[in-house]
Amino acid sequence: MERLRRPDGVNRLRRHAEQRLDQAWTLARSKLERAAPVARFDGDPRFALLTVNFSTTRYLKLMLLTLADQSALSRVQRIVIVDNRSRDGGIRFLRALARRIDRVHLTEHRHFLNHARGMRSCVRTLDRVEAKDPGVLPANVLLFCDPDVVFVNPATLLDIGTAVVEDDAAFVGELRTEPPSLDVQASFFVVRRDAYARPDVVPFVNHGSPALWMQRSIWRAGLPVVDFPSNHGGYILHRGRSAVAAAHEFFPRHSYATATAHHAHFMGVRDGPRVWARIEDRFADLLRPEAEPRLLAFLAERLA
Repeated sequence: MERLRRPDGVNRLRRHAEQRLDQAWTLARSKLERAAPVARFDGDPRFALLTVNFSTTRYLKLMLLTLADQSALSRVQRIVIVDNRSRDGGIRFLRALARRIDRVHLTEHRHFLNHARGMRSCVRTLDRVEAKDPGVLPANVLLFCDPDVVFVNPATLLDIGTAVVEDDAAFVGELRTEPPSLDVQASFFVVRRDAYARPDVVPFVNHGSPALWMQRSIWRAGLPVVDFPSNHGGYILHRGRSAVAAAHEFFPRHSYATATAHHAHFMGVRDGPRVWARIEDRFADLLRPEAEPRLLAFLAERLA
């Protein structure tokens, strides 16, 4: 039984089949399905932060705590969280968070728990929520943010918004390779919503790099791409969690700390571990499991 939990050939074959099916379905749907009309960007950045939680609730809590320090927090219209059947007990917290804060919206997945489907579901949830609230201006900038990201610089959203406006950018992120073989660090980037809605822009697909096809389709469409040094410019810090889901899938009896302690890479940022530890220490009291009621009250006050 334990052998079946390991990433053996059978599991690799299953994941490969799931990836190919998701890719075919997503590409066909993006070409055939008529998306709801999206207004052209009006020069006033209004963010929707979109994230997928997969047994990373503690990191997600920390991300939201640092988001609350943003000087341009008022620009965040919606926070959409998709939970991919987390096993860390965090779903109770996320449900309570969505009940307490109007701008937080939660969708729960039980099957097909890949990151790409989660991000696509974030966008669909955003469409659905905004359709029910026509009196509020819709978000026009999609901020795709992994849960194990912390905001380091309080001006992060302000400066990204400036890049979108001043450079007329359709896509803003930290470039790892230059166009045409465009590869952007995928844990934190923004796409203008009118660009994302274009029929020639590919959505997230289940792939080793789920945003790669989207990035390159934006470049091929001739839309402006701006290099934004999110990690190496000190705006945010991505811890790195590639082994987190695997740890919970294949080693469910290991502790969360043990499963993730040796897999953080901090994007190769100098002093990344020290910066992360400093931020985590700042909020350590609110991150204790027994402090969830106080954490909910704090976030409700800051994010409401």
